[in-house]
Amino acid sequence: MKKLLLCIVMLFSITMNSHELHENISGVWSSNETSYYVVILYNEDEGYKFVNFSLYEQDTVEEQVIEATDDYVKTRLVNPDNEWEVFITYTYKDDVLTCTFEGDSNHSTIYKKNWIVTN
Repeated sequence: MKKLLLCIVMLFSITMNSHELHENISGVWSSNETSYYVVILYNEDEGYKFVNFSLYEQDTVEEQVIEATDDYVKTRLVNPDNEWEVFITYTYKDDVLTCTFEGDSNHSTIYKKNWIVTN
């Protein structure tokens, strides 16, 4: 009986602490390395949507989702102003979103979540 109770408690704990990737990465993210914010949206019918915007540049750029797994999302971003193309792999761990860029730029950037407060 004690083992059964312990198993139930452990299962409940694991279930309460496990979150789908989309639950963790949905929101508004920013980095100190760019003036752009990335907005990540998800719904079960349409999947992911990634939109980048910059208040400084007064510009928006959308990303095309190429692949989504339980561990990462990979997108393609083409800037129509200069044809700059990158593939971005988004991974989430410890409240940090890591974006690994490959293509016309090759680097990794750490993004932090921003919270929108309304009155």
